[in-house]
Amino acid sequence: MFENILIALDGSKNSYDALNEALILAKKFNTKLYVVSVVNIANLPTNVGVSYEPNLERELSQDAQIILNNSQRIIESHKIDYEMDLLSGEPRDELIDFANRKQIGLVILGKSGVHALERFFVGSVTRYISEHFNGNVLIVS
Repeated sequence: MFENILIALDGSKNSYDALNEALILAKKFNTKLYVVSVVNIANLPTNVGVSYEPNLERELSQDAQIILNNSQRIIESHKIDYEMDLLSGEPRDELIDFANRKQIGLVILGKSGVHALERFFVGSVTRYISEHFNGNVLIVS
């Protein structure tokens, strides 16, 4: 049914719940699972006169890699075909570009992300993907 499935992880409980759904579907349909985490460098301060800790981008990358490493342990126990990627940029754009490049048939996302404010509504990245991706989107809450 789905040739390729994409799951985006941000470390939130919702994203790990979405991973569990992705594993079930990937196994059921015998399809490849692409697991990504995006380092959101779009929100790093870049205005003139504003500086940020030079190591911040590296720390964000390390955090995203830890998320992928933790999920890898879970995925390997399911014995499915998968690929992991660490992306960098604006999450919504990176996810859609990646999905289009890899010919993803289904994108699976958590309802909201790690930010406290997003707990009260569908996360902005999730909403954007559901409105702009030209494929199937499963939102897990």
